[in-house]
Amino acid sequence: MGIFNFFKKIVEENKVEEIVIEKLAFSEIGNWTEKKIKENESKEKEILVLVEEKIKNFIKDFGEKITILEDFDVGAKKEKDRIKNIVINSRKKYIESVKELIERLDNLKEHKLEKFIEKINKIFFEFNKSSFKNYERTTILIGKEMASIKENLKIFSKDLLKIFDENKQIVDSFKNLLIIKEKLNAINSISKTLEGISEKRSNLNKKIIEKEKENKTLKQNLDEIKISPDYLENLTKQKKVESLKEESKKNISELKQLLDFKALANFFHINPEQMKIVKDHREYFQINFERDNGKMIMDLLDEAKLNNNIILEKVNLIRIKKEEISNYEMKIKEDETQKVNSNIKEICFEIDALKIENIKEEKRDEKLRLNNKELIDSLKQKLGKMNVEVV
Repeated sequence: MGIFNFFKKIVEENKVEEIVIEKLAFSEIGNWTEKKIKENESKEKEILVLVEEKIKNFIKDFGEKITILEDFDVGAKKEKDRIKNIVINSRKKYIESVKELIERLDNLKEHKLEKFIEKINKIFFEFNKSSFKNYERTTILIGKEMASIKENLKIFSKDLLKIFDENKQIVDSFKNLLIIKEKLNAINSISKTLEGISEKRSNLNKKIIEKEKENKTLKQNLDEIKISPDYLENLTKQKKVESLKEESKKNISELKQLLDFKALANFFHINPEQMKIVKDHREYFQINFERDNGKMIMDLLDEAKLNNNIILEKVNLIRIKKEEISNYEMKIKEDETQKVNSNIKEICFEIDALKIENIKEEKRDEKLRLNNKELIDSLKQKLGKMNVEVV
């Protein structure tokens, strides 16, 4: 432990000062903090100037006492040489420690009182640690001079301790002011972020309204298209095509029932290529018939002499319907509603995305406001300890 324990001792005042509560608007806190910091810095400079003067005087007085210690004639003492040698050697080492102390004090430069206290405390702690044994050994033969040095150190330490104790509130005030400044900066930063969020949410809401208007217009257009003569006529043609396709599908199924696949298989059983065609048509007649409009199966029927007028009529009917379907399909125009529906879906997706982003910003806003409230409450408590009320 160092020679100083600067913050253990508290100076008790004989009278209790009246506490004056200073009232500040929130907007005034920043300027008030900067003003108090400058006031503290000014007081710090005054204290440090005073301390530096104390150190200069101490170094001067201490140097004179060390000179006396150096000139002390240990040899004149009536004592064993072994003891004298111990004292002379210890005095030399003690003086070296003292000179190092003086040099470190002389070179001590610090603009902050708290740091200054830490450094000077460290200097004396290390001095005590390095000089204690040599001090004790030197006092064996050099008592009065060593006592004078000790007294000089004691007086110096008391003077510094008194100065530091009397101005301890400056160090505490600095700490509180820096915390207040930090919290205020955090509050201002959050406030700016909240402004940005508010602006962003306002823009998001405008975009949502615009997209919903656009969506409404598209739906109106869609309704108008659906009752237009062109659309209704086109829709009729589409339905006619679907009806013809269903009829054609039914006719192809009926045709399959007319065919004797067993007889075809018996006729072409020695021909793998024709047998494959027979098998494919038996299993997937609809697909294979529509693929070539029945040409392959009709050729096989002709070759096997299994064709007849009923089959031919059914095939012709199917082919006529197919041609009819083709003619209708050529007349069918592009469905205008498909593009409009596609646009509606796209806009609905954009609206949902904007709403999700808005919800995220809303939650972010709530979280930041809660953090801001906690910071403001903490700031008020800190200011309250400095007798300041935020109104």
